[in-house]
Amino acid sequence: MDGLPSQLPDDPTALKALLQQQQRTIEQQRKDLARKQQFFDRSQKKLNASEQRVERFREKVIRKQGHIEHLEERLRRLLVHRFGQRSEKNPDQFQLFNEAELLAEQADEPVGDEVAVPAHTRKRKKASHALPADLPRVEVVYELEASELHCACGKALVRIGEEVHEQLAVIPQQYYVIRHVRPMFACSCKACIRSASMPVQPLPACQVSPQLLAHVMVSKYLDGLPLYRQEKIAAREGLDLPRAKLARWLIDGSRVFQPLVNLLTDTFFDYDIAMSDDTGIRVLKEDGRAAISQSALWIRRGGPPDKPVVLVDYAASKSGETAYGLLSEFRGTLVCDGASNFNKAVMRNGLSVALCNDHARRRFHKVCAGLGKEKVAGSIAQQGLQWYRRLYEIERSIKDLSVEHKYERRQAQAVPHWEEFIAWARQVQSEGVAHAGTRDALSYLIKHAEQLQHYCDDGRLPISNIQSEHVAKTIAIARKNFLFADTAAGAKSSGRIFSLIETARANGHHPQRYLSVLLTELPNVTDVDQVEALLPWNLTPAMVAQRYAAYPAP
Repeated sequence: MDGLPSQLPDDPTALKALLQQQQRTIEQQRKDLARKQQFFDRSQKKLNASEQRVERFREKVIRKQGHIEHLEERLRRLLVHRFGQRSEKNPDQFQLFNEAELLAEQADEPVGDEVAVPAHTRKRKKASHALPADLPRVEVVYELEASELHCACGKALVRIGEEVHEQLAVIPQQYYVIRHVRPMFACSCKACIRSASMPVQPLPACQVSPQLLAHVMVSKYLDGLPLYRQEKIAAREGLDLPRAKLARWLIDGSRVFQPLVNLLTDTFFDYDIAMSDDTGIRVLKEDGRAAISQSALWIRRGGPPDKPVVLVDYAASKSGETAYGLLSEFRGTLVCDGASNFNKAVMRNGLSVALCNDHARRRFHKVCAGLGKEKVAGSIAQQGLQWYRRLYEIERSIKDLSVEHKYERRQAQAVPHWEEFIAWARQVQSEGVAHAGTRDALSYLIKHAEQLQHYCDDGRLPISNIQSEHVAKTIAIARKNFLFADTAAGAKSSGRIFSLIETARANGHHPQRYLSVLLTELPNVTDVDQVEALLPWNLTPAMVAQRYAAYPAP
């Protein structure tokens, strides 16, 4: 069994030879076993190396798959940003491409409706909207021919009424010239010559009326019509109005507003609630800065509820020092986003902060837009939006209540909801979140939870900074058309004009009319009381319309 014969020889020499042979056999078996072990070790190494390569390939595939999902998410967000809706409220984002057709169909819908009437059906008459009664009317009367004024029986027809159909019409932009005529009188002694004085004009050396100057301002900054297009429009009427001339009118004309802007600034600082935001602008010719550098138009919105103020200021940067300079005299609660450039003003002035909830909510919305329909259902981001939806429903239900009742309802409904919302966010965060955008949204919410809820402590505070963002959007739409400011002086004048236009709108005024009144009357004021009389809350829209109608017109 062990390789030895059953009968060992008695001869020592033969026994020794047998043992030597047995040792050689064992040694050979040991070598064979060593070779097999080496082969096994080499095979095991190859197997381990193969497994490592497979694992590396697996990790590489996982990374690539994650990268692909990330790129797909970015692509979905870019497609939504490029072609979809910007508003977060309306789900019918693709209707913007066929808006005219949809509106036409909606307008025609009432025509074909059938209304049940006893014994028969009839088509409902097309609904028509009454045109404003204050618009001037031009009557076109269609008289019967003389031969049609008699009945077939021979009797004369008697007028019993009239059918009236009104159409809305428009007179296209019409240029005209105002001739300021000052008769001169002299004595025969040749020692006395007199003529009547005329009001001081906003730009005395220029051939531009206050009305045209206001029109150029509103067209560019509110309607987004850049100066080169206004130049072309004037050229169609045979007028030579180079854009350089129009730009000079804007810069010089905006200086007329400065006394009123000073009073608006005082009103802004006198109230204890302010909103602030900023938006970028490029200035091509600014000392020490490249043409591609980004500057900023800063928005400050505040004032009492019956005296709303909107101020737009140009600054070369979005730094904290700039924000502090604009808010240096403000004391109270600042409504803003979570940008760090407000920190210096908050710390130095001891301000309380009510952060904009739209910014926090938008982070969840951005994630949902990137996930796609398959993954968004039931996602953490969608749950975050649902939590926020309830908070905004509360705000919609109390928007018409008094400040005291708003505070009571927020304390009773919003505060408990916030407590559950933040508890949910912390629980989800502690369990771990794989998606980077969702982690960012949760981190922002939890980090700023106290300041996001601060609006609940004062019924006057808004849930978001949307009013400032609306001003920023108006600026952005206009900026998309004129792209940049040529000089810093032009950017500063843009800020003054935006300030007056947006303040006029906030107070319910027609911007064209209100700016025309300011440009007519501000050059002739002699004291602060006369400037105060032109503040938007000291003039009703009816008063402005009456003054505007009195200006010279053909």
